[in-house]
Amino acid sequence: MPPHGRWHALPFPLLAPEGILSEAPGKRLEQAIDHAYEGDGLIGACSDTACVLTGIDCGTVLLSVHLTSADPGPDPGPWEETEETDLAAPSGDLRCNTLAGNDRHHPQEPYETNLAHTGPGTYRLRLHARGRDTNPDGVHEQDEPVTEHYHLQIWPTHTAPQPRR
Repeated sequence: MPPHGRWHALPFPLLAPEGILSEAPGKRLEQAIDHAYEGDGLIGACSDTACVLTGIDCGTVLLSVHLTSADPGPDPGPWEETEETDLAAPSGDLRCNTLAGNDRHHPQEPYETNLAHTGPGTYRLRLHARGRDTNPDGVHEQDEPVTEHYHLQIWPTHTAPQPRR
């Protein structure tokens, strides 16, 4: 796959609160959430579980995903925040999920896309965000325009997991 990779969203809606990329919930999920709150408050990871903290408490956010074979560099879009972390995918299967459960109105993306697109291993995640401060801890109503946008870049790494930056 070329470094430019594949796009897997235009963006797709996700239901908040606090979106999660996860292989295994439970204790690791709690630790990933704690790491997100301890860091810049955007993304936290623990082993094979990552947690994205949304600005809104409830409602819809938009997510686009870029799977690539190498670091594509930060997206030049109008992002307000960017954070990176490593995530292990020992089984080679990594799916997007939310604390509220999957939005089955859009079952094909991003829930059905395997984010561990090159198989088992460690992946670098770079998450870009904008609009998280528009309605902090608020509720996004279905008849309102979506103001929270996320862009996730994912590529395999060949090194030990690196801390967030």
